[in-house]
Amino acid sequence: MTSPGDSGAGAWPVTRPWVEDDDTEAVRPYAVTGGRTAPSVPVDLMALVRATGAVPDHHLEPEQLYAVHACAAEPRTVAEIAAALRRPVQVTKILISDLIGLGAVRLRTPAAAIGPTRERLLEKLLDGLENL
Repeated sequence: MTSPGDSGAGAWPVTRPWVEDDDTEAVRPYAVTGGRTAPSVPVDLMALVRATGAVPDHHLEPEQLYAVHACAAEPRTVAEIAAALRRPVQVTKILISDLIGLGAVRLRTPAAAIGPTRERLLEKLLDGLENL
């Protein structure tokens, strides 16, 4: 295991200093989000997150730093970052939206999400199934 301060840039996973042990977390989810319940920008669960390297580590909170390091070497999905942080997906989305605002990460939305709307895609799928 490495820590965010180690020279192994992008090493994943790193330690989570806000976790006292496997059963107890020192920081509650509402404290991470500042009580917010929605991200400031839309964040898709399967979107790829990539660190930009534009924000110095000492400007980030521990969980932000962990998320940035998790996607420094290669892009990770929001779902993967949520699993690594052991945080609910919604909390992770808020955290990532904050990082986007800081310029610390970039988000690449999956092609399916930027193509036809999901409703239209589901309608086409239903039409195709009905034609079988």
